Amino acid sequence: MIVHVHPDSSITLDDPDRFDAFSVRAPDRDVPQIVAAFRGDAVAADDEHVWISIARLHALGEEYGGVDWRAGCDGMLDYASRKGWVDESRRRVRAHVERP
Repeated sequence: MIVHVHPDSSITLDDPDRFDAFSVRAPDRDVPQIVAAFRGDAVAADDEHVWISIARLHALGEEYGGVDWRAGCDGMLDYASRKGWVDESRRRVRAHVERP
């Protein structure tokens, strides 16, 4: 799954049913600009990663299949949690920023 930050700062999901990969695609944007597009639903981790609100991720995915999509997403989040890529206290998941 790819969280796509568009030039107009809208945010959509690409490959929403692909639960074996997770990243942010934001051509020509740096991490602070990506975080700003999320309007409070993301924070910078470092120059290559952002922490995205799990609630925001679920909201983005609602249009892609309801209960089945949510189960797949939650499975991905369970895996990410075991790898240390979920901040349980703040309910965020870490995403790698794709560079063009």
